[in-house]
Amino acid sequence: MRRAERQLADAEAFEWFFRAQFPSVVRSLSHLLRRQDAEDVAQEAFAKLHQHWAKVSRYEQPDAWVRRVAINRAISLATRESRRRGKERSARWQEGEEGPAPEPRDSDVGAALRALSPRDRALVVLFYYEDRPLAEAADVLGMSPGSAKVALHRARQRMAALLHEEGAHDPR
Repeated sequence: MRRAERQLADAEAFEWFFRAQFPSVVRSLSHLLRRQDAEDVAQEAFAKLHQHWAKVSRYEQPDAWVRRVAINRAISLATRESRRRGKERSARWQEGEEGPAPEPRDSDVGAALRALSPRDRALVVLFYYEDRPLAEAADVLGMSPGSAKVALHRARQRMAALLHEEGAHDPR
């Protein structure tokens, strides 16, 4: 009976964790992907977490583990989608057709964020939207803190240029 009790406790702990973390993971992924894709990727990440719950639940930050899985998957999808759109635009241009009308943008900042590479976008989302320390954001993305600092600086510069600002200064 002891094993059954432990399995029940693990199931309840996973359910609590899922309910607490799933919405914020989807919200973060929504800055990287379309909403439906963000939900799908989050579901995949939590399914993977469920498979490894006995081990991951003992980690100091299991939420960082699930975010890393989700963001890595989101970056792969975003990169693949970007390449596909580029190839489609190139093919239409070579055929003399015009491309589709640009997608409507929800804000200038959102448009600047979407102009970043998927990995830089994920870094900006983790650091600014989720307010995670730079070292933690770097760990989630599998980067060294120094590399993350440089990438974040360059991402801010790129966004500032896109927003026509004088500089990308971080008030923190």
